[in-house]
Order: sequence, then C-alpha cells, then structure tokens
Amino acid sequence: MFLGHYGAAYALKRAEPRISLGTLFLSVVLVDTMWGVFLLTGWEQARVFPGLTPVTPLEFTSYPLTHSLVGGLAWALLAAAIMYSWPTRDTSRHHWLKALVVGIAVASHWFLDAVVHLPDLPLAGDTSPKLGLGLWRSLPGTLAVELAIFAAGFLFYTRFRWASGRARKGRILFLAGLLVVLYLASVFGPAPASMTTVAVVDILGTLVVAALAAWSDQTLPKVRT
Repeated sequence: MFLGHYGAAYALKRAEPRISLGTLFLSVVLVDTMWGVFLLTGWEQARVFPGLTPVTPLEFTSYPLTHSLVGGLAWALLAAAIMYSWPTRDTSRHHWLKALVVGIAVASHWFLDAVVHLPDLPLAGDTSPKLGLGLWRSLPGTLAVELAIFAAGFLFYTRFRWASGRARKGRILFLAGLLVVLYLASVFGPAPASMTTVAVVDILGTLVVAALAAWSDQTLPKVRT
C-alpha cells in the first residue's frame, strides 16, 4: 500500500494537530524506510518478479524485522518512546497524546499492508504464519481502496485545515497531487531494474515526501490588526 498510508497520516493529523504532518508522514512509512535500509544491508530480502501481481512486481521473500506484526508493533513502541522523550516544554497530557498518535501511525502500516499484500506478512519470524488478503491480485480493486482511503484522510485533514483560515492551500494540493502521480507511476510504470534501485528510491522517497509534508503543513502568519 502507498496512498492508503498517507491517507492515515492525514487523518491522524486531525486527531493531534500539534504533530507536524511531516512527522506523521514519516511515521506511517517508517517500516518501509527501514526496509530499504535492511535490503541494502542484506538483513531482509525481496526480488523483482514481473507479472507476480497486476499492481507490483515485487516478491517479498524475507522481511520479519520490518513487516512482521511483532516487528511493526516494536517499531511503533520505539517511535512512541522517542516522541515522548523528545526535548519539549510540553509536559501536559498532550505530550502523551503525541506519543500515542505516532505509535498508532507506525503500527497502522502492518494492518493496511495486510489488506493488499499476498500472504507474505509474517506474524513474527519467517517460519511463523503469514497473512495478507491479496487485494493486489485485482488492479481495479487496489486502485479503488487506495484512492478511497487517501481521499477520506485528505478530506478529513483539509476540512479542519481550511477552517483555520491560515492553510497554505496551494502547497497542500500540490503534495496531494504529487502523491497520486507517484502512485500511478509506480503502478503503471516499468518494473524496477534491481532491488538496489528499489531500496534507494524507497529510502530517499519516503524522506523527501515527509519533508514536503512538513513544508505543506506550515501555516500562514497571523495578520496583525
């Protein structure tokens, strides 16, 4: 899943507006970023298999550190702990809420992936049961679900953002349009040349998109009267 993760980030921004959208964008794909790193180190494996599904040519052969249920929850706890321990003047309940929302964002990745993946998401290690509803077997179904989740989260986000009167609408619409274009390009474009290419694009892409999310989430300065 791609757009669906970012749809979740948009929705969670509404749950805790004090968190940067960039932080939430990075949180929902944190395990994908780390997956790219672990591909390069050889700790996890995948291969390019053109025609495996109508949506993606990637076969995920071993990735329990990032995409098992246990691994995903561990990353969520780590991310929540980092958010809570991050230097801040906020000692109110809102700081707990920030940590909770970040943890939920990271944990949401496995559950959303389980909708589209083939049964290759392990519960723990490689020998544990593997789950996945396999929506990737249907291109129309995948597009419909991804776009629906993304649209719902985006509209939930913009509804309160527009109400503030200080939203940078051009930046927000630019990012949303860019995400849709990137997603469609990944689905309908050629298969990647190698897993090294996949890993590098994955790492850089998630970081750049998170930076753009933080940029788009900036508000206009207050008008002094």
